Order: sequence, then C-alpha cells, then structure tokens
Amino acid sequence: MNFVGRAEIIESIQSRVAMGQMSLCVVYGPHRSGKSYVASQLVRRHKALYLAGRIANEAIHVADMNRALEARFVPTDEQNKFEPITSLQEAFEGLFEDSVKTPQTVVIDDYPSLVEAVPQFPIYFRDLLDAYKETSQLNIILMANGLEQLDGRIIGERSLIGPYVSEYFEVKPFSLVDMKSLGLHYAKDDLRTVFAVTGGLPAYVQYFDNGESIDTNIINLFFSVSGALFEETQHILHRDMKNITGANAILSGLATLERPYYVELLQASQIKSGTFTSRLNDLMSMGLVGRIQANSRGPAKYADYHFTNSMFHFWYRYVYKYWGDIVRGNGADVYHTYVKPQLKDFVEASCIAI
Repeated sequence: MNFVGRAEIIESIQSRVAMGQMSLCVVYGPHRSGKSYVASQLVRRHKALYLAGRIANEAIHVADMNRALEARFVPTDEQNKFEPITSLQEAFEGLFEDSVKTPQTVVIDDYPSLVEAVPQFPIYFRDLLDAYKETSQLNIILMANGLEQLDGRIIGERSLIGPYVSEYFEVKPFSLVDMKSLGLHYAKDDLRTVFAVTGGLPAYVQYFDNGESIDTNIINLFFSVSGALFEETQHILHRDMKNITGANAILSGLATLERPYYVELLQASQIKSGTFTSRLNDLMSMGLVGRIQANSRGPAKYADYHFTNSMFHFWYRYVYKYWGDIVRGNGADVYHTYVKPQLKDFVEASCIAI
C-alpha cells in the first residue's frame, strides 16, 4: 500500500537528522493512521533505537531499552560483555553523552503512555535537553495520537519540554482524493464508501479485498464476530480508558442524534453528569468527538457535538446497535436489512463532513 503523505514526513525528519545537531520532533495522528510505518522506516534507515511507551512499570521499559541498546550497539559475538542499564534516566544520559561524538536517533512511540508510566521522565529529559542543546547530535522523535493528548506533556504552558521541540508533523488519514492511489480497483462511489466506513485510516483500508464486492467486504469486516473491525472500537477505547462504559453510552447516543448540543447528548447517554463530562473530554482528547460553536442554534454557549472519525460513527450507528444479532450469526441480514438501505446517505454525509 502506498502510504500517501508519510514519505514527506520521513524525508523532513531525515533532513533534520542530516544537520548533525540535536533535534526533537513530534509525530502525531489518530490511531491506525500510519505512525508506526513512519517509525519503522526511521528505525530501518537510521538504525534508530525504538522505545514503545506502554502503560507498564519502569522495569518493563528498562528491559525494552536494554534489548534495543544491545541490538543496536553490541556485536553478536560480544553480547556477553553487555552491561545493562538499570533506569531510563541512565539510558538517556548515555545516549546524550554518546551523541556528542556520534549522531544517534531514538524513536519513542506513544510518548504520553511512557509519561503516564514513568512520571519523572519529562523532568530529567528536560534537564538533558538543556544540558546538551549546544553539543548533542541526538535526534529524538516522539509519537502520540493527538495534540490534545500532548497538552501539558509536550505542548502548552505546563510542558517541560515544549520549548525544545524543533517541529511537529501530523500524520493524517487518507483523503478522499488519496483513495484513488491505493490500488483498490473500485468505482468512484465504492471508493467513497470505503473512505466513509474506514475513516480513511490506512490500517483499515488495507483490509478491503479487491476480489470481493463492497457489500461482502463490509459484512466480513464489521458484521462477523471474526471480522477484523468487529471489535476495533472497543480495543481502542480499552487502550486509552480505564472504564469505557460511559464512552460507549455517549458514542451510541451521539450516533442516534444529528449534531446535538451538550444537554441533548447528556440526556441521550443516560449517565451521571460528572461521568458524562469526564468521558466526553476523554473522547475529544482522543480525536473521536469534535465540538463546534453553533451560531444557528441560539446562544453561543451551545455547541454542536459530532463524530470526527467516520469509522466510529459507522460502527456505533450500525454495529453496536445490532451487536446481539451479529453475535447470533445474523450479521449479513443486519447489513442488508438495516445498513445497506441507509449506506448511500451515510457515505454522502461523511464525505461532506470530512
């Protein structure tokens, strides 16, 4: 698959690497948008160290870093001489010091999760950035899902490392125009359908089988318990939230309404106002729900809430609603009876919204 727009980001980062000076770049974009592709290319081309931020204790991250350091710097016949680091602070102190003489590149995937797991990391990271800003040749690439998620961690007044960021790069979903270059042998209207039900996200688009019809693909992916996208939204929410019950209530409510404002959505979700506010803020920070001041709906204090990810919109409108029927093996009937008659209108609205 041609990862449209990702090559430009990779080339820009490579240009910074070639400058021979310290740089701190931020790559952000929604889940499944192609950030991992960018990371894998940087690791391959520059033998970059790769650290996956995870909701885990520091020992897990230290173990990951030791494996990366050993693979990057220690010849196979000398691995018995490798002296493992005991903390992330020790690892990054060594990387900054080594980079004074030899350029180094490190990719930290899901940086917000790393900060969640190791809260002290930004403190000594900031100190190292400041201490080595004139001498280091270390290139650091931080990855995250969205700018809202970075507030206080990378950007904003509360950020410790924000002043050191060299450049931000946004990995966007494919556009409707981009869909034509992905190798899918479908007519224009069918490509619009693929775009609408996947949100233009590369990892989802690649599931479509050119040898099957659009209807068959959608049934196989969404309306079968073995489908690759049948539980995808739940996996994403579980990854970023401790309790997704409120999120499901809000998203299913939003799927039944036409750009509601706060009170309408609160009533539709049928959950307590405090939980509603917290989960709604979570969903907006994840880039799944958007809010626009609605001048046409009375006082400016009212705002329209809407899905910003059309795959989530499709899933909650049709898959979540008929979950029980799908589990009982009636997914194809659900699609042909309830989804296909409305699909053209859904696709049209999604393409206009995007």
